[in-house]
Amino acid sequence: MKLIYWNTNNIQRLDEIRDILTCCKPDILFLSEIDKTLLESDSSLSKMGYLYFPNPGCKRVSVIKKSDININLGLQTNYYTFINFPKFKTSVISVHLPSQMFQHLDGLKEFIRGFRDEIDENVGNPLDNKIIVIGDFNVNPFERPMIDFDGFSATNTINSKFQKRHLGKQRAFYYNPTWKLYADNYFPGTKYYPRPSASAYDVLEHHYLDQVVISIKLLEESKSEKIETIKKTETYNFFSTKQNKVLVSDHLPLSYTINI
Repeated sequence: MKLIYWNTNNIQRLDEIRDILTCCKPDILFLSEIDKTLLESDSSLSKMGYLYFPNPGCKRVSVIKKSDININLGLQTNYYTFINFPKFKTSVISVHLPSQMFQHLDGLKEFIRGFRDEIDENVGNPLDNKIIVIGDFNVNPFERPMIDFDGFSATNTINSKFQKRHLGKQRAFYYNPTWKLYADNYFPGTKYYPRPSASAYDVLEHHYLDQVVISIKLLEESKSEKIETIKKTETYNFFSTKQNKVLVSDHLPLSYTINI
């Protein structure tokens, strides 16, 4: 299964999107900050073996899928879309969560905790169900909304008990392979921005706001996995090493492939 997520920053053309589909051949491409009518009206997708897949109820994520792949809609909210993937008996959830530009980190943690509770309620426990979450979390893998017991509970290691008890409550973990990308230290992120408010106090300028997390059940059944940012395709450069700058959009596309 190959999934790609890209926050396009309101791109008004499909040229780069077509190139991603041609070069990378994902099963599903999730897009944020794009006009859905642009996808609905484009006839070239079908010629490439892809279809725009409507997901009414979710405004912030759009879906393009291979024509011959069967997927079904699950829960839809403004911030995330639940997709059932029968071929792999896997639930795929793509997100575009609220931004740190407008929310306190504690508020985002509360939101992400509620999001995790909805996954548990609508899909099930990550120890027993194959689940992938991919998209723009608008926080980094190391920030408290992702790693805290009362946040998403996403760990950076496969050598873990995968669940813990705290003050009488038990919580199962997810595995976050996005941590692997920090080895790419000349641009460790999918988005560049200094914070807070462009000040010099917080020295971090590169952020992995776009992430993948997977359930332990899926991890245990996988033979291999690969996560990478897409810096270029055959025709387009999405990142300039010389300028240390993301091109086309303000986010790099994120690709995740897992062999189940």
